[in-house]
Amino acid sequence: MSPDDPAGPAQHPRPQYPRYPGEQQPDTVPPGAPRPPGATEGASSGSVAPSWPGPAATVEEPAGWWIRVLAAVLDWLVATAIVVVPFVGGLVVAFKDATYVEATDELNDVEPWGLVVTGAAMLLWLAVDLWNRGLRVGYRGQSLGKQAVGVHVVGGRGRPVGALEGFFRWLVATLLQWTLLGGLADVLWPLFDDQKQTLHDKAIGTYPVRRR
Repeated sequence: MSPDDPAGPAQHPRPQYPRYPGEQQPDTVPPGAPRPPGATEGASSGSVAPSWPGPAATVEEPAGWWIRVLAAVLDWLVATAIVVVPFVGGLVVAFKDATYVEATDELNDVEPWGLVVTGAAMLLWLAVDLWNRGLRVGYRGQSLGKQAVGVHVVGGRGRPVGALEGFFRWLVATLLQWTLLGGLADVLWPLFDDQKQTLHDKAIGTYPVRRR
């Protein structure tokens, strides 16, 4: 049968494009074309439809360690850039007229409002980090840093896990990073893990992936 035969392509095994575990592949069989025995139409039927040769489908693979470190640095820079002005400004206001008394080892004439501004800036940094690395990762699958480098965080079904799980993922990561051993273990764990998961990924059941 020639390729131009109106009866359609000849029957032969159809390749399955790789996809993330648990994620259904959309139905890519042209309307009216013959289907292999047992294949059902549409992704909503609960079975994975075979793919006809055509445009390359999205392939997900575990994200590498270095690309995740770069994403983490970018996320830190984003939060820091937002709060650096009020943080530094508060320190300047607090200590510009302060005097050091060597005999008592004390600072006098510290402006309290400057310390208030500095403290507010630190809380703002924490809020930005929560939104970016927690909630945004939960409902969108990417922080700003991960979006810049093309890393997605998904659950076992290949989709974002939701804002609540994103919050808990951020909370576990933050608590681990507040301790030296916990922070090192969390950061270095992907180097020895097949799925490139950190400890906070394993705690919530998330997977960092790249799509191509």
